[in-house]
Amino acid sequence: MDNLRCLLITVQGGQVILPNSLVVEVLPFATPLRIESAPNWVVGAMLWHNLTTPLISLGRWIFSVAPDADLNSRVIIVNTLGADSRLPHFGILGTAAPRPLNLQRQDIDQDREIAEAEQQRPGVLSWARYQDQSVLIPDMDAIEAVLQPLVRRA
Repeated sequence: MDNLRCLLITVQGGQVILPNSLVVEVLPFATPLRIESAPNWVVGAMLWHNLTTPLISLGRWIFSVAPDADLNSRVIIVNTLGADSRLPHFGILGTAAPRPLNLQRQDIDQDREIAEAEQQRPGVLSWARYQDQSVLIPDMDAIEAVLQPLVRRA
Protein backbone atom coordinates (compact mmCIF):
# COMPACT_ATOMS: atom_id res chain seq x y z
CA MET A 1 0.00 0.00 0.00
CA ASP A 2 1.53 3.28 -1.11
CA ASN A 3 -1.04 5.64 0.37
CA LEU A 4 -1.87 5.96 4.09
CA ARG A 5 -4.44 8.30 5.59
CA CYS A 6 -3.08 9.52 8.92
CA LEU A 7 -3.47 12.21 11.51
CA LEU A 8 -0.57 14.34 12.73
CA ILE A 9 -1.16 15.02 16.41
CA THR A 10 0.78 17.75 18.18
CA VAL A 11 1.52 16.98 21.82
CA GLN A 12 3.67 18.89 24.30
CA GLY A 13 7.25 18.38 23.14
CA GLY A 14 6.65 16.80 19.75
CA GLN A 15 4.40 15.28 17.12
CA VAL A 16 2.75 11.87 16.75
CA ILE A 17 1.42 10.12 13.64
CA LEU A 18 -1.48 7.68 13.87
CA PRO A 19 -3.54 6.00 11.14
CA ASN A 20 -6.96 7.63 10.66
CA SER A 21 -8.61 4.30 11.47
CA LEU A 22 -7.46 4.49 15.11
CA VAL A 23 -8.90 7.95 15.84
CA VAL A 24 -12.53 7.89 16.96
CA GLU A 25 -13.23 11.44 18.13
CA VAL A 26 -11.54 14.70 19.06
CA LEU A 27 -12.93 16.43 22.16
CA PRO A 28 -12.13 19.66 23.99
CA PHE A 29 -9.90 19.17 27.02
CA ALA A 30 -11.63 18.53 30.35
CA THR A 31 -9.91 17.92 33.67
CA PRO A 32 -9.71 14.15 34.11
CA LEU A 33 -10.44 12.15 37.25
CA ARG A 34 -7.30 10.90 38.97
CA ILE A 35 -6.36 7.21 38.76
CA GLU A 36 -4.61 5.99 41.91
CA SER A 37 -1.12 4.48 41.46
CA ALA A 38 -0.97 5.26 37.74
CA PRO A 39 2.32 6.35 36.15
CA ASN A 40 2.64 10.14 35.85
CA TRP A 41 2.00 10.02 32.09
CA VAL A 42 -1.46 8.52 32.72
CA VAL A 43 -3.10 11.79 33.65
CA GLY A 44 -6.42 10.32 34.68
CA ALA A 45 -9.67 9.12 33.17
CA MET A 46 -12.88 10.55 31.82
CA LEU A 47 -16.32 9.12 31.29
CA TRP A 48 -16.83 8.80 27.54
CA HIS A 49 -19.81 6.92 26.09
CA ASN A 50 -20.45 5.45 29.55
CA LEU A 51 -16.95 3.94 29.71
CA THR A 52 -14.09 4.92 31.98
CA THR A 53 -11.57 6.06 29.40
CA PRO A 54 -7.94 6.61 30.52
CA LEU A 55 -6.11 9.69 29.26
CA ILE A 56 -2.40 9.68 28.55
CA SER A 57 0.20 12.35 27.95
CA LEU A 58 2.79 11.30 25.39
CA GLY A 59 4.37 14.68 26.14
CA ARG A 60 5.15 13.51 29.67
CA TRP A 61 6.09 9.92 28.80
CA ILE A 62 8.07 10.21 25.58
CA PHE A 63 9.07 13.87 25.40
CA SER A 64 9.76 14.30 29.16
CA VAL A 65 7.60 17.41 29.52
CA ALA A 66 7.04 18.42 33.15
CA PRO A 67 3.44 17.79 34.28
CA ASP A 68 2.85 21.47 35.03
CA ALA A 69 4.07 22.40 31.53
CA ASP A 70 1.83 19.82 29.85
CA LEU A 71 -0.81 22.16 28.45
CA ASN A 72 -3.59 20.50 26.54
CA SER A 73 -6.52 21.71 24.53
CA ARG A 74 -7.75 18.48 22.95
CA VAL A 75 -8.44 14.87 23.87
CA ILE A 76 -7.96 12.53 20.93
CA ILE A 77 -9.97 9.35 21.58
CA VAL A 78 -8.34 6.36 19.88
CA ASN A 79 -9.32 2.73 19.39
CA THR A 80 -7.16 0.15 21.09
CA LEU A 81 -5.67 -2.75 19.15
CA GLY A 82 -6.42 -5.35 21.82
CA ALA A 83 -9.62 -7.24 22.54
CA ASP A 84 -10.07 -6.16 26.18
CA SER A 85 -13.71 -5.05 26.46
CA ARG A 86 -12.83 -2.86 29.48
CA LEU A 87 -10.32 -0.93 27.36
CA PRO A 88 -11.81 -0.35 23.91
CA HIS A 89 -10.43 3.22 23.76
CA PHE A 90 -8.10 5.65 25.47
CA GLY A 91 -7.44 9.35 25.09
CA ILE A 92 -4.24 11.09 24.03
CA LEU A 93 -3.80 14.67 25.18
CA GLY A 94 -2.97 17.03 22.35
CA THR A 95 -2.26 20.73 22.07
CA ALA A 96 -4.35 21.31 18.94
CA ALA A 97 -6.77 19.56 16.62
CA PRO A 98 -5.05 16.76 14.68
CA ARG A 99 -4.05 17.54 11.11
CA PRO A 100 -5.13 15.03 8.42
CA LEU A 101 -2.37 13.71 6.16
CA ASN A 102 -2.58 11.64 3.03
CA LEU A 103 0.89 10.10 3.17
CA GLN A 104 2.69 8.57 0.25
CA ARG A 105 5.49 6.12 1.00
CA GLN A 106 8.12 8.67 -0.13
CA ASP A 107 6.70 11.35 2.24
CA ILE A 108 7.92 9.57 5.38
CA ASP A 109 11.14 7.81 6.29
CA GLN A 110 12.77 6.35 9.39
CA ASP A 111 14.45 9.03 11.51
CA ARG A 112 18.07 7.94 11.72
CA GLU A 113 19.05 10.98 13.81
CA ILE A 114 17.25 9.70 16.92
CA ALA A 115 19.64 8.11 19.43
CA GLU A 116 19.31 4.36 19.88
CA ALA A 117 18.31 4.80 23.54
CA GLU A 118 15.33 6.90 22.39
CA GLN A 119 14.40 4.29 19.76
CA GLN A 120 14.27 1.58 22.45
CA ARG A 121 12.10 3.50 24.94
CA PRO A 122 8.84 1.89 26.07
CA GLY A 123 5.94 3.45 24.22
CA VAL A 124 7.98 4.06 21.05
CA LEU A 125 7.30 1.83 18.08
CA SER A 126 9.43 3.97 15.78
CA TRP A 127 10.62 7.47 15.01
CA ALA A 128 10.07 8.83 11.51
CA ARG A 129 10.83 12.00 9.57
CA TYR A 130 8.02 13.91 7.93
CA GLN A 131 8.70 17.27 6.27
CA ASP A 132 12.12 17.43 7.96
CA GLN A 133 10.64 16.98 11.42
CA SER A 134 10.91 14.06 13.79
CA VAL A 135 7.57 12.34 14.48
CA LEU A 136 6.72 9.53 16.88
CA ILE A 137 4.87 6.39 15.94
CA PRO A 138 3.62 5.18 19.35
CA ASP A 139 3.67 1.55 20.44
CA MET A 140 -0.03 1.04 21.03
CA ASP A 141 0.49 -2.45 22.49
CA ALA A 142 2.89 -1.11 25.15
CA ILE A 143 0.48 1.71 26.05
CA GLU A 144 -2.44 -0.69 26.34
CA ALA A 145 -0.40 -3.10 28.50
CA VAL A 146 0.05 -0.32 31.09
CA LEU A 147 -3.56 0.87 30.90
CA GLN A 148 -5.31 -2.52 31.16
CA PRO A 149 -4.60 -3.16 34.85
CA LEU A 150 -5.62 0.44 35.64
CA VAL A 151 -9.08 0.10 34.09
CA ARG A 152 -9.64 -3.25 35.82
CA ARG A 153 -9.39 -1.48 39.17
CA ALA A 154 -11.49 1.53 38.16
